Order: sequence, then structure tokens, then C-alpha cells
Amino acid sequence: MSPYYMKSMTPSSFEAALRQKEGELASYMSRLASLESIRDSLADELVKLTAQCEKLRAEAAVLPGLRSELEALRRRHSAALELMGERDEELEELRADIVDLKEMYREQVNLLVNKIQVMGSSMGNV
Repeated sequence: MSPYYMKSMTPSSFEAALRQKEGELASYMSRLASLESIRDSLADELVKLTAQCEKLRAEAAVLPGLRSELEALRRRHSAALELMGERDEELEELRADIVDLKEMYREQVNLLVNKIQVMGSSMGNV
């Protein structure tokens, strides 16, 4: 405001201008408080996100080791499945051998029983 304007102001207009400036100041103070609140909220969020980022970086650093460990486990699993398959095949072959042996044993027992009967009947005829 120019000095000539200030001299020409009446006390009531001066009070009105003062109230207007006080209103503007209150509005600016309110806006400042709101912006400070937003700043504080954003600072808290930044702290949380920074901590989360550090945690994720630590987890990401472990990831290559976990991948190689997983690959080793997959190879071991595959080898174990292959061995189990071979063992199952061998087991089936052994079961088939047992069935064959039982059949051969029955045939031999039947042959011996027949020979005994033949010998018994030929002895009974003599």
C-alpha cells in the first residue's frame, strides 16, 4: 500500500483491511497446517516404503541361492524317482520269478507224488 493511500484510510476501513488480512493469514495458517500434516503423512509412508524396500532387497539377495537349491532338489527328486522306478521293475521281476518257482515246485511235487503212487501200485502188485 502506498503511504498516500494509508493516510487517506479511515479507521473503519483500516480495521476492515486489517480483518481481511487477518482472514487471509488464518487461511494461510490453516493451509500451512494442512500441508504440514500431508508432509508428515508422506514422510511416514516414505519410512514404511523404505523399510519394505530394504526387506525386499534382502529377500531378493537370497533368491539366487534358493533357485540353485531348488534346482539341486529337483535333480535329487528326479534321481530318486528313477531309482524307485528301477526298484519297482526289479521287484516285479522278482515277483514273477517267485510265481515261476512256485509253479516249478508244484510240478516237481506232482511228479514225485505220481512216482510214489506208481511205485506204490507196482509194489502192491508184486
